[in-house]
Amino acid sequence: MAALVFCGACSPGVSGEPVAELWDPCTIPSDAVAAAGVNAEIVDSGQFDQDGSQWKYCSFRQDSFFVSVLSTDTSIAEVAANPRATNVLPVQAGDREALSYTELGSEAGKSCFLAFTTHGGSAIIRVRAAADAADFDNPCTRAVDLSDVLEPYFPR
Repeated sequence: MAALVFCGACSPGVSGEPVAELWDPCTIPSDAVAAAGVNAEIVDSGQFDQDGSQWKYCSFRQDSFFVSVLSTDTSIAEVAANPRATNVLPVQAGDREALSYTELGSEAGKSCFLAFTTHGGSAIIRVRAAADAADFDNPCTRAVDLSDVLEPYFPR
């Protein structure tokens, strides 16, 4: 869940507005990741700033593909409006509405994103073919399938 931090003893001039803390995708239980059919060993995690937005991510590898779960303070509308987002489509994933999209620069058919609205931003599942994958098809279908298990752990 997103946490709110309040400034109770702020210096003068600070408004004391709550600051939303990004949800950490690495808090998804490993048994849930395994139940989604993905090796639960974390292969990469971290946080970064991009274009004024904050991001956290956690990545896993399953044979021929990678799964990354990201959280950001970027709204789903901003995600959809990003000029690099292509093939943006509304989809039903679990009991939530989501946006499925690809990005310019990604290898055609090798990567797909599934974005959900959360309090204070978005949560995103990215499925990407591993460079050494001989056969990999329909990453968007895989992302929706994974969301059936992972989405309940996303903040609302």
